[in-house]
Amino acid sequence: MNVRLACYLAVAFVLAACKPEARPGMAPAAGVANGPAPGPAVPNAAPTDPVPAASPAPPSPPVRPAAQLRKAKMLAEVVLRLKGTDLSADADTKAMVDKALAANQGTATFVEIVEAFALKDRDAELLQIAIAQPAESVAALAMRLVLANGGTETVQKSLQGPDAAAIAQVLGNANDQRALALLSPIVTDASRDLSLRQESLRALGQFETGTRQILALYQNKSLPPELQNVAAGVLAKAPWDEVRAEVQRALPPPSVADAKLPPIAELAARSGDAAHGEVIFGSLCFVCHQVGGKGIDYGPNLAAIGNKLGKDGLYLAILYPDAGVEFNFETTLLALRDGNSAIGIVQSDTDQEVAIKSIGGTVSRYPKADIVRRTKQKTSSMPTGLQSGLRQQDLIDLVEYLSTLRG
Repeated sequence: MNVRLACYLAVAFVLAACKPEARPGMAPAAGVANGPAPGPAVPNAAPTDPVPAASPAPPSPPVRPAAQLRKAKMLAEVVLRLKGTDLSADADTKAMVDKALAANQGTATFVEIVEAFALKDRDAELLQIAIAQPAESVAALAMRLVLANGGTETVQKSLQGPDAAAIAQVLGNANDQRALALLSPIVTDASRDLSLRQESLRALGQFETGTRQILALYQNKSLPPELQNVAAGVLAKAPWDEVRAEVQRALPPPSVADAKLPPIAELAARSGDAAHGEVIFGSLCFVCHQVGGKGIDYGPNLAAIGNKLGKDGLYLAILYPDAGVEFNFETTLLALRDGNSAIGIVQSDTDQEVAIKSIGGTVSRYPKADIVRRTKQKTSSMPTGLQSGLRQQDLIDLVEYLSTLRG
């Protein structure tokens, strides 16, 4: 028995094993083979309106029954043994691959199968997987496959849509040089959404060439003012030695009350006094952040920040707060009809009103009829230079304390 025949038999076994069996005396399930099971007869019953069709399912993959998951896994295992087969010359194998793809839609296995057979007609599904989980490795692989397929135009169209920021993030993680031509024009295009331009700037910073482009914009004073703080944060974490040296020569380092700060990598290597850092946190950070139920519920809760960021990331967040504003914590400015204004984080947005949480945690509601203009701010609510009133050791102690917060 050859390998392909064995695979065919394995598929047949999978399909048979996963097909529900009717036991003697049991009526077939509704909608299976013999049609829906009839309901009890009602004399002279009036005709009823059909049940409206259900609304489309959300893009996230549905929860699948265990038997369906087993079938999907076994189909994938079978077809992946045939990796590299020319599907254009083997209709049977192509049919098996199509079944495996359908069974594994929206999963990392789907991407693996597409890669195994170098499929060129699955770019749309690959992009949906990338959008659904942009920070995951499977998203980066999916994007690389799309770009390798010559799907630059498809990606370009996605960068015009509602998921553009997620696409930009994935392009940065994909480590494919073709991403640079897609990301670079967005950064300096003032007509594009600011959050997309910021995400594109961060994505460029994932590439050595992209980081050099950012540095050149900064040095030539061609970088728009609204992106300069984000760019400074991106450049500060450049991992390439030559680029890092150029950045240190070109950008003035941030300072504290008693010194110019050394590079972040050097700061991150130092140990501090976490107990003293907790005192600093209470006096400086409680106005916007909570830990253990203490503080103001305005910015992100920091109770587990030590699990999310290393010390280098913590220094970056403090010294360059505009470099990574957390999703759902962007600041919005409302210009009101009476000449007043409101600024803070949007808590809810309905047809009738917008609720804004201001620094200090107070939530106020504004009727949309009273709002003249609504603008997303270009900077974080957390001010740049907040560390300037601290001594260097205070900053080190603060970061030491934050690194201990693990929920």
